[in-house]
Amino acid sequence: MNMTPERFAQLVEIHGSRPERWPADERIAAEAFRLADHQAQALGDAHARLESLLDALPVPAMPGLEQRVLQRAANLTRDSLLDRALDWLLPHSDRLLAWIWRPALVACLPLICGIYMANFFSFGIPGQELAWEEELSLLALNDYAESAE
Repeated sequence: MNMTPERFAQLVEIHGSRPERWPADERIAAEAFRLADHQAQALGDAHARLESLLDALPVPAMPGLEQRVLQRAANLTRDSLLDRALDWLLPHSDRLLAWIWRPALVACLPLICGIYMANFFSFGIPGQELAWEEELSLLALNDYAESAE
């Protein structure tokens, strides 16, 4: 395999300056190119110095970092649009209002579903649309009659 300066630079930048880290099928060609080319030797030496400086840097202790990263990743994958809407409507809280609000909303859900279904279904009662209009007009007249007294 023929090694080019661009490919050698890619190998050194991706895998580092140590030949044992290079891909096995390109290792022999890359080592031969390094020995034959002065620019390749300079590039390999520069990367070797950089690697030794990076290896000498102390790594700070970060207790719990792995747990926090995994927790955030789990939260990002779990939150759908419905989850975020429910969290907005029903925030997680230790306050008394949250403990009252959640059961009250759950108790109202069947009522809301019943109203929704009753609005869109006639249940076999003919002329229901007129009955609603008549009822509303009677209610409106009833309000006027009470206000005149």
